[in-house]
Amino acid sequence: MQTKSNEYKKLYMSRRWKAIRQVVLARDKYRCQVKSCNQFLQSGRNHPRSAVVHHIEPHKGNLGLFYDLENLQAVCWTCHSGEIQSEEALGYSKTIGDDGWPVDPKFPNA
Repeated sequence: MQTKSNEYKKLYMSRRWKAIRQVVLARDKYRCQVKSCNQFLQSGRNHPRSAVVHHIEPHKGNLGLFYDLENLQAVCWTCHSGEIQSEEALGYSKTIGDDGWPVDPKFPNA
């Protein structure tokens, strides 16, 4: 089932989302799942390490993806607002591997 953009924002206030959010945070042991970070998450909204539950594949109103536990991970606000949203906007990761080459095959050729 698809919902419109403005409507799905209301889902974040639902009891179901709040319960699933807590399950994900506990499952991920309140640690940022970005491998380069792995910091303990903080409660509240005003800390760089505040807990965010991130949709790995953007749901775009798809309720199946929205509530899918396998599509959710705990991350800190800093990683979510920086690296993750940048990758989503660009369509590829800017991460460079130990060999000096981009790790994402979608990285544009220079």
